[in-house]
Amino acid sequence: MPQLVHKPKRKALLIAAGALGLVAFGALSGAIILLSGAYSTAATTQHFKVTHQVLDAGLRLSVRASARHVRAPDLDRPGMLARGVACFRTHCVQCHGAPGVAPIPAARGMLPIASNLTQTAREWPPEWLYYVTRKGVRMTGMPAWEMRIDEDDLWATVSFLTRLPVLTREQYRRLATRAEDLTCRTPTGVPFEGSREYAKVIFRQYACHSCHRIEGVVGPRAHIGPSLLEWSRRKFVAGVLPNDERNLIRFIRDPERVKPGSLMPRLEVTEAHAREMARYLLDEGAR
Repeated sequence: MPQLVHKPKRKALLIAAGALGLVAFGALSGAIILLSGAYSTAATTQHFKVTHQVLDAGLRLSVRASARHVRAPDLDRPGMLARGVACFRTHCVQCHGAPGVAPIPAARGMLPIASNLTQTAREWPPEWLYYVTRKGVRMTGMPAWEMRIDEDDLWATVSFLTRLPVLTREQYRRLATRAEDLTCRTPTGVPFEGSREYAKVIFRQYACHSCHRIEGVVGPRAHIGPSLLEWSRRKFVAGVLPNDERNLIRFIRDPERVKPGSLMPRLEVTEAHAREMARYLLDEGAR
C-alpha cells in the first residue's frame, strides 16, 4: 500500500517543483534567444529599465559587503586633494567627466554609460569609493586601478571625489590648473606573493590573455600570440634564450630588447609581477 504524503509537505514539494520548472524554463528560453542571435549586443540598443535597476542594486550590495573591512585614512591630510585631482584628471575625467567638462566622445557611447561621479560621491561613503576605484566593476568598462595607481594616490583620488559634489566649474578648473605639474604615482616596491591565484589576476590586469592562451585564465579565444599552455616544456624564450625564470622575466619586461622586432609590446610590468608570471608558467602544475 503506497505511503500517504502529508498535505503540507506535499504542497511544499509542489511549490519547489514549480519554482525549479520556472528556473529551467527561463534558462532554456534565454539559451534559445542567445543561440538564435536575436539578442542584440549592439551598444546602440539600450538595456531594459529593470536591467539597470537589478545591476545597480547588485553593485551596491556587493560593494557594501566587500568594503565592510575597509577603513578610510584622514582624507584631509596636506597634499591629498592636489594629488587626487592629478589622478582624477589623468585617469577618470575621460569617461566620467567633471564639472563643466564632458567625457571624451568614445566614453559617451559606452553601454552602460559611466556613472556621474558627482552623484556617486554624494551617495557613497569613502570606503565604497575606494573599493570600486581599486577593484573596478566587471562588465562596465571600469578598470581596477590597484596595479596602476599607488595606494596613497588611490586614497588621494577618494579625497578629491568626496569634494566633487560641491565643486563649481570654476573651482574645478582652478584645482586642475594647480595640479598640472603633479603626476599620479604608480605602485613601487610591489611585494612578491607567490600565489597562483594572484598570478592569474596579474595576467588579466596586464591583458596577456588578449593575445595568449593561458592555463586557468578565462578570456577570448586568442591566437595572436603563441599559446602559453605547457610553457615549462619549452626549451627557449622567444626562440633566443634558454627557458628559465631569469630569461622569462627579462622578456616579459622588455620584449624588444630580448628579441628585436618582437610584436609583443612593452607592458611596463614590474619586476615582482613578472616574477609571478614566470613562476606560474614554469610551474609544472600550470598545464
